[in-house]
Amino acid sequence: MTNPDPPRRYVRNRIIGGRSHPKMLFGGAFEAALDRRISEHGKKRFAVCVAGLNRFRRINHLLGFGGGDVAMQEVARRVMEFAGADGLAAHLGGDEFAVVIESGTRKGIAEAASRLLMRLNQPLVVQGHEFHMTASLGLAMYPAAGADGATLLRRAAAAMVRGKQRSGNAVEWSPAAEAGSPQERFRLENALHRAIERQELSLRYQPEVDREGRVRAVEALLVWDSADLGHVDTETFIRLAEETGIITAIGEWVLREACRQASEWQKGGWRTPRVAVNVSPQQFASPHFVDMVRQILEETGIPGELLELEVTESCILADIEQSARRMSELRKLGVRMAIDDFGVGYSPLAYLHRLPLDKIKVDRSFVRQIAQPGGTLPVVHTITVLAHHRGLQVVAEGVETAEEFELVHAARCDLVQGFYVGMPIGAGEITSLLADQKAFARYAVASSEWHY
Repeated sequence: MTNPDPPRRYVRNRIIGGRSHPKMLFGGAFEAALDRRISEHGKKRFAVCVAGLNRFRRINHLLGFGGGDVAMQEVARRVMEFAGADGLAAHLGGDEFAVVIESGTRKGIAEAASRLLMRLNQPLVVQGHEFHMTASLGLAMYPAAGADGATLLRRAAAAMVRGKQRSGNAVEWSPAAEAGSPQERFRLENALHRAIERQELSLRYQPEVDREGRVRAVEALLVWDSADLGHVDTETFIRLAEETGIITAIGEWVLREACRQASEWQKGGWRTPRVAVNVSPQQFASPHFVDMVRQILEETGIPGELLELEVTESCILADIEQSARRMSELRKLGVRMAIDDFGVGYSPLAYLHRLPLDKIKVDRSFVRQIAQPGGTLPVVHTITVLAHHRGLQVVAEGVETAEEFELVHAARCDLVQGFYVGMPIGAGEITSLLADQKAFARYAVASSEWHY
């Protein structure tokens, strides 16, 4: 398969190297160091992390290149401090750095990358001016994402670019496998069939919060770490699961696991948030779907009111009358119903009155343009007003900045979801936030603190 990742070009910056940071490598030297590490340590897993600063050019514009050099030296110091005395780190050119993360598990690598992101998000003080910086990190794990230094570095850099495009302040993994050639598709499909029995699937939870930072719901998001393939891109394997019909079994596992976790929170005495679970069109269309939901609620012992099911517009509009009947049956169990990615590709307001809904989630494409001149603020406000008239809650998806946070509330959205108020995290981290709502409120108004 042709490698889709763009080639990399490295520029040596003598301001960063030399006496200031004698152990800071550069592109070619870093690749060679990676190859040596691979030859010396065999198949022991590690990750290459490429960090790119967001909007760094504004320092050059405001203070000139001299000020930019001073800022870059401070960033290099932080990267080297993170890498440690024996670590591998490099300046790739411009505002991009790379570092090796040695932890052999995906969880350990993710935690380390989050610590690096927090370091890079700390304000930079240059010539008496304080700049609030953010960064995007791309991760590529050896050997799943590549067998040599050049491939790992290229794929980590491509993941970093995708992270910038999606949110601009996040950690993005390079997919270990893609359903490209027939051989790769066959391998991925076989691994996916075994993923549940091998306990390779897990859930992360992304909070939905109100303006005061209180957790009102958490959305369960699926992650697959294959023993054979490493971390697999979610969109890739979900698409394959839908094509092959495996999505029904996976969807049932996700629903049962999310409800089990809600039961654990309830037993722990916490103020349990509602758990939202995405439902695939195939799953929702099954005549046995309502019975399955009822059975899982009984098994886990949680009230239906703690469960929220998210379906897309296309899922509903395939058969709106049947969808309305099925949603009514679910609401009799106490389960809440939500429309995900609201407003994409249809005229959605026309069918709202025909469906027993509780919530709509305004698609992130509207939020992305809300702060632009002539942007979508009037549209989001109109959707919110009409939804409130129908007694529906409104969630703004994909909120990434303080300005977007303020504008979606100005548009009267009830809840906010996105990296500004919370990344997808494990159940344990959610438990900690539930134990200290005041602490979470502080995170909700300070994005640099949340990106831990």
